[in-house]
Amino acid sequence: MQALNDEKARSALAKVCSLAYERGYICGTEGNFSLKLNDCTLLTTPAGSCKGSLNESDFVLTNLNGELLHTPSNLGKKASTELKMHLVVYASRPDVLAVAHAHPTTAVAFTIAGKSLNRCVMPESILTLGEIGLAPYATPSTDEVPESIKAHLEHTDTILLSHHGALTFGSDIFQAFYRLETLEHHAKTLLLAHMLGGEKTLSAKQVEDLFAVCKVYGMTAPKNAAKIIEAGTR
Repeated sequence: MQALNDEKARSALAKVCSLAYERGYICGTEGNFSLKLNDCTLLTTPAGSCKGSLNESDFVLTNLNGELLHTPSNLGKKASTELKMHLVVYASRPDVLAVAHAHPTTAVAFTIAGKSLNRCVMPESILTLGEIGLAPYATPSTDEVPESIKAHLEHTDTILLSHHGALTFGSDIFQAFYRLETLEHHAKTLLLAHMLGGEKTLSAKQVEDLFAVCKVYGMTAPKNAAKIIEAGTR
């Protein structure tokens, strides 16, 4: 991969952390975000920090095994213990260059209630999210978490962690964030639909037609298109 400019990468990561905090996708010291600077180096959020108040100099440099690099900018810092799940994504998906982990309230509430978000109700959500993976509950900060997501990595860029949070990834940190943002927007819309009597999904034909024209919007049909139609339009 082409190496990213360190200064621009830090600026982008700081912006996304601030947006996630401002929009309530994380609170306190929750969440962690990372991006690949090059084939050997990650830039990630420090442990125990409020992501809404991070400066560009606060981020941590690690290798792709999650080990801190011996650099002046790393002095006195630690990477999040949940960086492990980011590392599994990067190892399994060479196309992924950024990962976002947050706790979007409405989307997480659906996992707590045992309700599926895989419903074909809005064109933008269908194309942006595709099939939303649901990983079983795993104890945060342990090896259970990266193990819990492995089964979903080949067919989605959006994974809900049951009773915990969400993991989204993409070709840059903003794409990962936009998927997180779309996930919570989708969950809020479904919640309102439930309160109004229940959602009415698009038909299988309507979703097929959407996939056929999505290139007009500069998008591609999501992975597992047939499964999305089958599960989301019933």
